[in-house]
Amino acid sequence: MPTQLPADCLNEIFEYLERDKAALHSCLLVNRLWCEISVRILWKNIWIPVGYEHRMRVETSILNTLIGCLPNKSKTHLQEKGILNSTQISKTCLFDYPTFCKVLSIHMIGQMIIDVFKNQKYLAKEIMKMFMTRTSLKKLSYYNNPNTLNLSFVRYPGTKECFTRLSKLTCSSDIKSIFFCKLSQICFNIESLTIEFNGTISNDLKNLISSQNNLKYLSLSQPFFSMTDWSDIIPSLIKHTNTLIKLKIYWEAYNFLNRSKQLSFITKFSILQELVLSFQRNDHFDEINNILQHSIFPHLKILKFPYRYPKVEILIKFLKNNGKNLKEFFINYTLPILPADDLLNLRISKCCPNLRLLSTLFKKVESLKLFLNRCQQLECFETHYNYGLSERDILGALAESSPKNFFKLKLLYYSYSQLTPEDLEDFFINWKNRVQQKSFYFTMIGKFNNIDDYYINRLKNDESMKMIEKYKKLGILKKFEIINH
Repeated sequence: MPTQLPADCLNEIFEYLERDKAALHSCLLVNRLWCEISVRILWKNIWIPVGYEHRMRVETSILNTLIGCLPNKSKTHLQEKGILNSTQISKTCLFDYPTFCKVLSIHMIGQMIIDVFKNQKYLAKEIMKMFMTRTSLKKLSYYNNPNTLNLSFVRYPGTKECFTRLSKLTCSSDIKSIFFCKLSQICFNIESLTIEFNGTISNDLKNLISSQNNLKYLSLSQPFFSMTDWSDIIPSLIKHTNTLIKLKIYWEAYNFLNRSKQLSFITKFSILQELVLSFQRNDHFDEINNILQHSIFPHLKILKFPYRYPKVEILIKFLKNNGKNLKEFFINYTLPILPADDLLNLRISKCCPNLRLLSTLFKKVESLKLFLNRCQQLECFETHYNYGLSERDILGALAESSPKNFFKLKLLYYSYSQLTPEDLEDFFINWKNRVQQKSFYFTMIGKFNNIDDYYINRLKNDESMKMIEKYKKLGILKKFEIINH
């Protein structure tokens, strides 16, 4: 008889599959023990989005399961309202699924009910009552949008027990203030807070922010049509200067608000380890350039500019002050704003000698080689192939000059690849001959379709796959993947 792994070992293994719903579904069918363990992980966050083609089927399945878990009193009430029929209320479930839920998305529940039942507020109310009495949440997501049903769930019995252990909150600022008022009386240990600013900011939201004991991660978003001035929320934010280690600002709005006034608080977070500035326009940086070039973050490890970025001279000054301990640097170059030269990259290599991950664009192969020689801790390089060096130049530079710990390359595409199977094999041979050898990870990410398929399929044919498997068996290649994103 085969040896059965202990339940705690299986649970630890299945935790790695939390976002792979298909794999978890397969685990359900193995035996009862596997089913009991995997179902808890599957339902921990059942709201992870799925592809559009499967959405209705998945939403219907989730709702039918939740309906089956409703107390008999709720089922009878919904039958009297004409929402459920006798078949639906007679269904029972093998597990008490709501007790497994640690993540709750209010707007996704609303969207599901609208999709499947065409807006049944009575059903939403009974489902939320059930969650309040059976669930102890870790994460809550609540956005006020047209598809969010108007629910006063914070007044339902069991709310305190449901939200006491809440550690992550994602919300919009224009939710009714009673929601923030109630949470500020219950939740004191939120570690991660994401706020999308729409409309006015209530005093109850400020109180909720102020009342947290250990806020570590903060994300603030100003959407395109938002005119919210959130400078008066700053006193609540800076109360967390001794705990906050990650800050993300997403600014899409095109307005005439004083950004320097709203963003000056950034400098207060002296123990910050990660800073992400996602600005949609270059001129969004104009009013905070002075803030950036004089900011000191002695513990900063990760710096990202996912969209636009400050002027090069400002960014260089920032890196001189904060680059010594930097482990990851990400800058996104897109048309029509492309670098004229490699000046910034060469300054990065001087200011940030301890980088492990770099995402940028090089114009000359000599500059990439010089960078690789200077940054001896580098492990991963991400770049847009179409805007900079050719794939052959990138692979050649890595095989020749990358430091001993380097092992991962990600190429991002906006058009077709020119890489051939022969180019790949040449690289693998050169990688094999390195003095310091580490198995290589190679990922190609892009929107591959139409003519692009021809070029990508060259790397997916039988001969290419045989070659790739050959170098995997030799231990030279650890992973090769082409992702159509």
